[in-house]
Amino acid sequence: MATDTDMKDTILEFVERINAHDVDGILDMMSDDYRFINSAGDTFRGKAFMRATWRAQFVQYPDFQIRIDHVLADGGAVGLFGMASGTLTRDGEILDENHWEIPSAFLGIAKDGKMVHWQVFSDTSMVFDLIKANE
Repeated sequence: MATDTDMKDTILEFVERINAHDVDGILDMMSDDYRFINSAGDTFRGKAFMRATWRAQFVQYPDFQIRIDHVLADGGAVGLFGMASGTLTRDGEILDENHWEIPSAFLGIAKDGKMVHWQVFSDTSMVFDLIKANE
């Protein structure tokens, strides 16, 4: 039977793959019924969609990172708390004024070493303001 530690280790490995921008590694960790919920509450499924989404994320924010400061695990899920950061590229150029860092929380659920659920909680208005300012 999987333990809280097993689930926590799987979810932290998932974050490591995100931070390494390892799209194939991220997808390898997703279960067939994987569900992603963004900070607006929209739900997405499907590895093809997630492949395109992660690739676009890493092009748009080539220095994207998740920093985890605290991890809480119970029998059914793992909560991670910290910061997400990145720099919006403009015409392939990374400019300091387009850097953002926002407090973020994540809810992860894993089963048998695979991610079943990944949900993001953050106020992304700063990121959307940067996108609009760079249009």
